[in-house]
Amino acid sequence: MTLTGCSPDRLDYDGSADRVEGLGPGLRVAMWVRGCRRRCPGCIAPELWDPGRPTPLDEVVAELRGPLRSSPRLTVTGGEPFLQAEALSSLIDGLRRELPVEVLVYSGFLLEELRAGPDPWQQLLARTDILVDGPYREDEPNTMAWRGSDNQRVHLLTTRVEHLAPLSTAPMPEPRPMAVRMLSPLSYRLVGIPRRGDLLALRQILSGRGLEVVNRRE
Repeated sequence: MTLTGCSPDRLDYDGSADRVEGLGPGLRVAMWVRGCRRRCPGCIAPELWDPGRPTPLDEVVAELRGPLRSSPRLTVTGGEPFLQAEALSSLIDGLRRELPVEVLVYSGFLLEELRAGPDPWQQLLARTDILVDGPYREDEPNTMAWRGSDNQRVHLLTTRVEHLAPLSTAPMPEPRPMAVRMLSPLSYRLVGIPRRGDLLALRQILSGRGLEVVNRRE
């Protein structure tokens, strides 16, 4: 199961941010992919549900390589990364030829579903150190580290991350590590996992200052 129009040498990619905190352990490079069929109510990134224009994989590798030299920890989110499993496996291989990159992947699928899925899913799982699995649930609290909602689970899949077990069951730090990154002069991305109600509060604050926040799907 892959996204229509995607291939192993192109990735439907929506940018990256470096020195990210909260989307996994330590300072990380986060990257976003487009395309998700789940459409979870309350999703923080509905603008990433629809596919876009795929980017050649070598361009994505070149963009990520520099930031990963400083922080060799990569978080892959979206969107649904496993819908582009072949391309992401090739991306990770390309990065690991030069750097010992630790990889965390967010997925709306459960680990059990991924292990029972097609071979490309197995290949991406084999390259994943940390998996945060399960659909986002806006009716669940979000108090646990690295999770969008507390029904999600953290799986430490390789021996290189076994030492992170205490962190993976810890509560979300407060204040929460959040950042706003500029994508273009009129487009910004909120990076991190906000508390329930934080996005509405942010809209109200900005509205009071004469600024309107519009999601790209609105």
